[in-house]
Amino acid sequence: MNRKSREARLRRRRYTLIRNTMIIVLVILLSSLAGLLIYQKNEANSAQQTKKEASVKKTTSKKVNTIKKVPKQTTESYINKDVQRGKNTATEENHKTNGLAICMYHYIYDKNNPPKEKLNNNYIEVHALEEELKYLTENNYYFPTWSEVRQYVDGELLLPKKSVVLSFDDGTYNFLDLGVPLFEKYKIPVTSFLIGTKEGEKKVKKYASEYMTFQSHSYNMHRGGGNIGHGGIFPALSHDEAVNDLEKSIQLTGNNDAFAYPFGDYTDSCVKAVKDAGFKCAVTTEYGRVKPGDQPLLLPRIRMLKDQSLKSFINLVE
Repeated sequence: MNRKSREARLRRRRYTLIRNTMIIVLVILLSSLAGLLIYQKNEANSAQQTKKEASVKKTTSKKVNTIKKVPKQTTESYINKDVQRGKNTATEENHKTNGLAICMYHYIYDKNNPPKEKLNNNYIEVHALEEELKYLTENNYYFPTWSEVRQYVDGELLLPKKSVVLSFDDGTYNFLDLGVPLFEKYKIPVTSFLIGTKEGEKKVKKYASEYMTFQSHSYNMHRGGGNIGHGGIFPALSHDEAVNDLEKSIQLTGNNDAFAYPFGDYTDSCVKAVKDAGFKCAVTTEYGRVKPGDQPLLLPRIRMLKDQSLKSFINLVE
């Protein structure tokens, strides 16, 4: 083999070696690049998932932090259901058919320490009231909320045979001082229809209880000035004046579930004002049981009298 042939073979070998080396290097570079791209994609996906989870967590946390804490005196819509005695066991075959009794109380006194003012039929002795509450507790009565009362009236809800609503008008100190401890003792929810101008703000703060909700008896309409019924001023006010008063009472109590007409006086314009203020229910002083189909803003009640016996009470609520 001559010299030129050997040099040619060496050049070919050198070329082949360089080519193979470059191919190997290229494969390694492409593999590394592919690995890097895959790694970056995984990192991007991971970062996106982490960001998404953080966003969800932040949103959830934000929702939790913005939930308003409901004060004890807020609407009975917020009452813990454990406060209600028993459960709504009504069925199509077994439910209340003779109408729901909404009991109307006013003032409470203690015979061992009677008040100086003359006692009228709107007073009930504290021990007599305790007998009534004890009876309701021992007989597993159900106490529907005002929202449930509205559903019952609208024909959307059945109530157990043993159902009753307890309401106390005016929110006087004798009622609050003597009544609240009993409601808490027997764990029975009641409604206090509060007059705003009669130290309403002070009472709402001082007597807050999970067993009693303050509802509106108007802010400043429990006074004379009208010319119908008992002479309450509500029917004599303009629509705007009445609505403004009602909205102020809602702001004070924190509730718009129920309203009690001052002195029981009302006209069609009064009912419209109550509706426009946003109340679910309203009660009068007219005697009777609440039944499906009744006007939800003109519900009757059963007045509780001073010297009624326990037997009479039972007959009134059964």
